[in-house]
Amino acid sequence: MHTDLLAPAPTAPAAGAPAPAAAARTAVPAAARRRRSAEVWTLGRFVVAGATGNGAHAVVFLVLGAATALPAAVGNVLATVVSTLVANELHRRFTFRAAGSSAWSTGHGIGGAAAVAGLVLSTLALTGWHRLVPGASDLSGLVVVHVVTALVGASNFLVLRVALRAPARA
Repeated sequence: MHTDLLAPAPTAPAAGAPAPAAAARTAVPAAARRRRSAEVWTLGRFVVAGATGNGAHAVVFLVLGAATALPAAVGNVLATVVSTLVANELHRRFTFRAAGSSAWSTGHGIGGAAAVAGLVLSTLALTGWHRLVPGASDLSGLVVVHVVTALVGASNFLVLRVALRAPARA
């Protein structure tokens, strides 16, 4: 006797329910859409945290420029230190929500390395800007610094999203 004959007859899906093969086809894109949406939100939080760090940089840079006789490059270094601490902690806690899952040193180490790269590149760009446009305003120098910082920030996002990614939930 064949066991196939004893198996229950296949039933049709309930009215309005997708067929099993169709459900499997739509499940994968839905998961991909959720993953993509999560990445977009992470990028949005990264931009907000970075903008907050840039705001801190701008305040320190402009205050030092107005209140002291420090060269713009020195003001940029001091402003970078302050903004790096602010942005790194925001990225760790807010952007990647990794305060409990990764070491403080990981986020600040990677962010600090990106800040050093950004500082070197932005200082070179700022120095070049002031040589190219003698007497350029502090505000125009700030724009140059922030354009370079945005480019460095984009690469920092790619590195941090791997290093600070929360472990997958079971």
